[in-house]
Amino acid sequence: MGSSPREHLAALPHRRARALALPAIASNVAVPVVGLIDTAMLGHFSNAVNLGAVGLGAAVISTVFWAFAFLRPGTTSLVGRALGADKPTDAVGHLQRALAMAAAMGAAWLALQWLLIPVIVRVLSHGAAAGPVAADYALIRGLSIPGVLVTLAIVGYFIGAQDTRTPLYIAATVAGANVVGDLVAVGVLGEGARGAAWATFGAEWLGAALAVLLLRRALGPERWAQLLHWRGRHLRTGWRALLVMNSSLVARSALLVGAITVVASMGSRFGDDVLAANAILLQMMYLASYALDGYATAAESMSAERIGASDVPGFHRAFAASSIAGGVIATLLTLVFWLGRDPILAALTNLPGVTEAARHTWWAAAALPLVSGAAWMLDGVFLGTGRARDMLMSMALSVLGVFAPIVILSIVTGHFANAWLWAAFLALNAARAATLGWRYASLTRRGRWLAHSS
Repeated sequence: MGSSPREHLAALPHRRARALALPAIASNVAVPVVGLIDTAMLGHFSNAVNLGAVGLGAAVISTVFWAFAFLRPGTTSLVGRALGADKPTDAVGHLQRALAMAAAMGAAWLALQWLLIPVIVRVLSHGAAAGPVAADYALIRGLSIPGVLVTLAIVGYFIGAQDTRTPLYIAATVAGANVVGDLVAVGVLGEGARGAAWATFGAEWLGAALAVLLLRRALGPERWAQLLHWRGRHLRTGWRALLVMNSSLVARSALLVGAITVVASMGSRFGDDVLAANAILLQMMYLASYALDGYATAAESMSAERIGASDVPGFHRAFAASSIAGGVIATLLTLVFWLGRDPILAALTNLPGVTEAARHTWWAAAALPLVSGAAWMLDGVFLGTGRARDMLMSMALSVLGVFAPIVILSIVTGHFANAWLWAAFLALNAARAATLGWRYASLTRRGRWLAHSS
């Protein structure tokens, strides 16, 4: 006699998913909450130019962060699968290579940002008054990228080891330091967007230092000694898996960040108020994505470990447990955003023009959690199993086949408006969910989850 649906539901690893997800949710939400505090401080103690500058400057620097963000999931996937296969030495080797890559990319960025950022901001600002301030904001924030990359690699190791509490401590420290810095630089000294950038700079380097200290304690003397041994023959191999997977993640991130940058920057065509309103809506998107990413992180960590142990049924149970909870959170966020529009906007800004512009497109902020939730959860599974190429194909189809045509068509037909930007972005996320869902079903039907992936 078969099990009932209720028994199947009870057999899912809900407790383990929750134990991993809750610290990850708190850690993830700390990131956009800091952005919301930046926005709120500038919305109340500055003007639309500074508020729009943070939105535009943050979009530019987020492009860089997200382009390099493959370090975290790439490390998590490789470390999680190594530990699932009971190979802790290999796991530390993956972390070494990720840290070496972080150092190289950080140094390259510091050498290039003075040339790249002014040009990028000039192109994206379309002559808006916020442009020069946005460039200064992005240049200051760019100085902390090496520290952020080191933190990403270390956090990737912790999540691969199914430890989401330590990343929470790191994120909470960064968030707390940034809040204090904002209060002093923006609220007390009145330094505007530049002050907010310096506050974030200091907080992110503090987070990197804490990450190194916590990693040393977690590894213990033997593994720490292995991590510091950079001349071993083992470091000459193993790069292919990291580079092949991460190259796909870089391309995928570039496509997604490109779409987000279009949404953030093209608002400048409609004036500084709309540009600032889009900055607020993007912060709401980040809040929703990071909240949902807690269970996506749980799915990623558990999937990597189960695939490493060659336990395909356990892998499917881990995804089911994470997805059910993620769906509930997405629904609740959509309701909160929809019903709480006016109080949320009042908390973020008292500028009438910005508030009115945000109200016109608030439906997009409210719909995003529900529309995008499935894509975010599937991202976790495909990251954990190392199937970055599938993620790249899905993103390419969604951005180039859905988002770009909608935007271009609206411009060509003369109907281009801010609402079309957000409609195109919602369609992009719906397409990602559909394509990744199809691929998940295809791999399951063919029994290919244990096949080599990258």
